[in-house]
Order: sequence, then structure tokens, then C-alpha cells
Amino acid sequence: MYLLQDRDEQTKLEMKHRQEEDDLYRKFSKHREEENRRIREEIQDEWERELERLTSRFQQEMQVKKRRPDAEIGALTLRHQQERADLEKNMTLRRDKKKESLTRKMLEHERAATAALVEKIRNELIQERRR
Repeated sequence: MYLLQDRDEQTKLEMKHRQEEDDLYRKFSKHREEENRRIREEIQDEWERELERLTSRFQQEMQVKKRRPDAEIGALTLRHQQERADLEKNMTLRRDKKKESLTRKMLEHERAATAALVEKIRNELIQERRR
């Protein structure tokens, strides 16, 4: 009778621990998704602002040089295209660095949370065996 009861208690405890682990990993996954979305939105907003600034400056320069030779306008257009390409490259690098930094921080946090859960489970198992 006691053996069966102990086995039932052990099974319940294992199920509880599995549920806690699953909940923790779901929480990690949700947090990763939220942070990735936040970074995408942040970079997209910054990209739009910088592109607007670049385009505005280009349009102003075009107005000033409207009466100039086509060669100057062509050079201005080429410079604008190069600045836009540089901006896109820089924004991609910034996004990648932010993601890398965030991933590192989240992994540290996840390791600590996992270690805390493992310690909690270990203590519960020790307490259960003492009964």
C-alpha cells in the first residue's frame, strides 16, 4: 500500500516538475519573440526616419541644383543612391548586433532561471525522499 502511494506521489511530483519546465520554456520562447519583434520595430522606425531625412536632404539639394548641368544632378543622384545603400547596410549591421547582444543577455537570464528551477526541483525531491 505504501509503495503504491509513494509511486503515485512520485508520479504527481514528476508531472508537476514537467509542467513547471514546460511553462518556463514557453515563457522563454514568448519573451524571445517579443524582444525580436521589438527590435524589428525599433530598427524599422529608425530606418524610416533616416530614409526620410536622407530623401528630404536629397530633394532640397535637387531644388538648389535644378538649374545646374545634368552631370551635377547625375552625381547628386548617384551620391544619394550610395548613401541609401550605406544606410541600409549600417541598419542591417545594427540590427544584427542588437539581436546578438539581446540573445546573449536572454541566454544568461534563461540559464539562471533554469538553474533556479533545477535547484527547486532538487530540493523538492530531497524533501519527498525524506518523508
